[in-house]
Amino acid sequence: MAKDMRHQISDNTPSPVGSNSTESLNGIYESASTSDSMLTSSTASLQPLQQAEAHLVETGMRTEPKGSRLGPGLLLFPGTAQRHHHNPGANYTDREQGAFGGTKTISNANDGHVAINQQRKQQQQRSIRSIRRPPLYQAAPPPLTRTSKGDAEEQEHAPEPTPDAYRGSKVGAKVHAFIIEFLQGSSIHGFIYLAKLGLNFVERMLWFAFICVALFSIISLSKRTWHRFQTSPMVISMDRNKLVWNTSFPSLTVCPHKRIDELKVEDYIFSHSEDFQTEEDQEDFRDFIVKLASLTYDNLESLPLNKSFGISGEKYLDLLYELKWAFEPEISSGAAVKMFIYETQTEFGICHAVNSLVARYNSFDYWRSNDWSILDHGDRVTVHPLDGEIYAQIINLSTAYDVYFHGAGDVPSISKQRYTFPESDYTTVELIALEIYTNEEARAFTTKQRSCRFNYEAEDMQSVPIYSFGLCLSECRMFFALRACGCIPHFYRNRLRNGRRLPVCGLEGIGCLVRIKREIISLKSDKYKINCNCLANCDDSNFFVQSHRSRVWFLGANLQWGIIDYPKMQLRRDVLFSFADVLVYIGGLVGFFLGCSALSFTEIIYYFTARFVRRMFFN
Repeated sequence: MAKDMRHQISDNTPSPVGSNSTESLNGIYESASTSDSMLTSSTASLQPLQQAEAHLVETGMRTEPKGSRLGPGLLLFPGTAQRHHHNPGANYTDREQGAFGGTKTISNANDGHVAINQQRKQQQQRSIRSIRRPPLYQAAPPPLTRTSKGDAEEQEHAPEPTPDAYRGSKVGAKVHAFIIEFLQGSSIHGFIYLAKLGLNFVERMLWFAFICVALFSIISLSKRTWHRFQTSPMVISMDRNKLVWNTSFPSLTVCPHKRIDELKVEDYIFSHSEDFQTEEDQEDFRDFIVKLASLTYDNLESLPLNKSFGISGEKYLDLLYELKWAFEPEISSGAAVKMFIYETQTEFGICHAVNSLVARYNSFDYWRSNDWSILDHGDRVTVHPLDGEIYAQIINLSTAYDVYFHGAGDVPSISKQRYTFPESDYTTVELIALEIYTNEEARAFTTKQRSCRFNYEAEDMQSVPIYSFGLCLSECRMFFALRACGCIPHFYRNRLRNGRRLPVCGLEGIGCLVRIKREIISLKSDKYKINCNCLANCDDSNFFVQSHRSRVWFLGANLQWGIIDYPKMQLRRDVLFSFADVLVYIGGLVGFFLGCSALSFTEIIYYFTARFVRRMFFN
């Protein structure tokens, strides 16, 4: 075997080619012999033979068979490859053998002179059983087809793709691959089936429909939950532990029937004699000023409108305070906190309020000083069942009067019931209370959500710096009169917070108010749209007269009022549906329909921001 592999190639055979070709071939086969001596039988390389065959084909000494190609190929049969390697000249023709120009000896790969260490080293570098495989995800080469001459010319003249088109297709491929990656890696249930391999179009559309139904259910139910949170997150419950809370003491507003001092009227007539030429004019003025001092929406038509006596509507309030009767009642109470009585301007004229937190903002001095600051009104007067029967008393009234009972944070309203008592009676009034207070947690909600306002939430008020339900209704009537008649009654503050001055109704304006007074009182009109947006007080007290009794008193009119039966129930406005409940409810819907959590939404944000930018521009 060794003798056959070491045969001699004769150099005396005539060569059909030139000496240069012979020398180049000799050099190639000498390098092949040298490299072959470095390899073992199990690691033989075919590279020198490939180079030799390529040279023969180029010089025309050998033709390449159709469909063959140069290359290492697949080493499926190592023994065969080894024989072809060590006997390269066995299949050559005489013409090819003559090209060698002499006899060359090819060393045997199994020569005993090859070092064992070299064999191990070469075996570690390359194994005979290694098979060349194409890279993963590499597209298969296109099939070989015959192309005619015309097709070749068309391909040569076909326009090459522009760089913009190539760039657009590349970006589109990146976006498509990115979306597939997101769908396959998303933690949201159902998304993986939109990009999963092996599913047909119908299956993908079925999963897409399931996801759409889940999203629709989540959105519709979440909208209902959010609407509930915005409109009715509060609940009013009853608290019956009466020994725990304190009850507000009833406040009241007293409006005396006598409001004009006759002596001051005479002095005014004397000092303005040029306006009162006759006795009839003086008598008409006395009647006019008395009715103007008691003017309210109920008796607007009682004011004589034929004579103005040279007095404009802007001066009505100043004139009334100039001629008012000195009404100075005194107050005493059995409560631990001292009560105060303040003069205040109401829709019923000049009155006096007891135990009120908002009466001072409607005082004439407060209006005249153009003050908008918050006043210190002291502590709220409260009583406890363990205090027993607590009464307050107003003495030295000296005239008949009207009484309006209300809470400390409210003012008398024309829609509330009033009580009239004569000047010669000692009257005792017993009341019952029903209070409602709001939990401190509700302060974090908006006024629309809790449907009430605290007294410091007066951003919508234009005539006072504090909020009250009664003040809001009064201001609403004022603006309705301004809209309907172009002026306001004189018992309102005509300067707004923004500095605007409102016109005060004179005799002509009062005549206009007479025609719409029922609409003003009820705040309902078919001709005008009225939207007061007045919410209840968050902390409010409502008092109801349980009984009242009067007896003749020789020392003048006195009024006593108080609470005998303390309330056994108190209303409390609590938070029923907070923002945390909204998150829990919506999170439960998302988890139920899609099986995802807050981190899934974080994953979406991450994918379409940082990861998207990296995939598109940096990868």
